[in-house]
Amino acid sequence: MKNKTKFYEILVRAKTDEVSMILAIDKIMPIIDKYSMNEKKQIDQDLKSILIEYAISVIKKDDFADKLAK
Repeated sequence: MKNKTKFYEILVRAKTDEVSMILAIDKIMPIIDKYSMNEKKQIDQDLKSILIEYAISVIKKDDFADKLAK
């Protein structure tokens, strides 16, 4: 990879470091909030929780940061 961004470095560290995981989730929280909206434009907390859990599981995969960087 030619250009390792700050976010890339956070994702790499997030696999083993809880603080980095929190930073990564914080960075993608606007997207999670957007996709957690119901028809009334209110955030569905259950769906938000599911999306956060899914994001954590994806970030913890071994090659996720490298796939995202390509």
